[in-house]
Amino acid sequence: MKDPSNHKAPAICIFSALYAPSMGGVETYTQNLATALDKMGCKVTVAAMHSHGGEKCEQHGNVEVVRLPCISALGGRYPVPKHDKAYRQAMERLTNTAPDYVVVNTRFYPLSLEGLKFARKQGIAPVLVEHGSAHLSMGSPTVNIAVEAVEHALTLLDKRQRPAYYAVSKKASAWLEHFGIASAGELPNAIDADTYAAGASKRNFREELGISDDALLVASAGRLIPEKGVLQLAQAVKTLHQEGCNVHIAMAGAGPLEAQLAAVDAPNLHLVGKLSKPDLTALYRQADVYCLPSRSEGFATTLLESAACGTPAIVTNVGGTDELIPNERFGTIIADREPETIANALQAAMRNRATLQAQGEAAAHRVREICSWQQTAKRTLEACRNANKH
Repeated sequence: MKDPSNHKAPAICIFSALYAPSMGGVETYTQNLATALDKMGCKVTVAAMHSHGGEKCEQHGNVEVVRLPCISALGGRYPVPKHDKAYRQAMERLTNTAPDYVVVNTRFYPLSLEGLKFARKQGIAPVLVEHGSAHLSMGSPTVNIAVEAVEHALTLLDKRQRPAYYAVSKKASAWLEHFGIASAGELPNAIDADTYAAGASKRNFREELGISDDALLVASAGRLIPEKGVLQLAQAVKTLHQEGCNVHIAMAGAGPLEAQLAAVDAPNLHLVGKLSKPDLTALYRQADVYCLPSRSEGFATTLLESAACGTPAIVTNVGGTDELIPNERFGTIIADREPETIANALQAAMRNRATLQAQGEAAAHRVREICSWQQTAKRTLEACRNANKH
């Protein structure tokens, strides 16, 4: 087995089924980790499915991205490798990068299993990073049962490749126990907080949406899918409007629930669509609070982004939450994602603006203190070295 511990600049191949221009937490994690490892002098290659556009092979700065042919399922959320000539050529290209280490993001994609097998063929002990804290949800009980069965089956196949398992948060590490897997530790999600906060566009969302300065502006961002709790959040703000509370929400994102959200027909619910990173940063900076009533997260990137902008969060107790929000000084953790629970938390926020401001300041300080990509990149290299010592 390879042990490049004496190499000054090891070559690393990161497998991530979804990658930019696809937008999501795992995609952002992979992109930022690759960039941080590159800054440390590593030669970095990202292997991803060719599911959301982009060239088959391209450079993102010094990071090479190799996209493999696939068939998209579940609305593009679950790409499956297409084993044709182009696929074999792409795998050969990855082999020619002569990686010293292989990192695989998530368990439940077919490409994850192929990434683990690829590592073993190169004589490398792979590192697999867990990004979830619950089973995937597709909004249909019947489909969910099938997806859970597939997830368990793929996890069994993953385990045969004997990767070193890590996770992006303590809750994600605990979730691995559900599959009989012991986590070796955390490679946490992170953010370059100062750079992110400074990248805001000039858009004025209160002005665009006709929201008064005295209204509580709530930000929401992410895929418009059932597990994010967006329908419950929409119902909560509609109820608050009916009760005469001056609370507005700007909900950023796209997804299959967009039509259902539009049908909620609440004047204080503003669907602003999929935003660019600068525009989303501007929204966070202008919002009074960020709300994420999610069913499952590994460690939500949007939670880090809002904290970087000094915007406190109202969030369910999902992965990473209690690490960034250890107590009420840093934000609000709600017991569940029922519309009534969300509405009560937003009402409390409306009444306690001074508390919100203090929470935002504390969260901004904490995210800069404990969530840097430099730290995560160093931990990732250490994890790879430890996995390949023997």
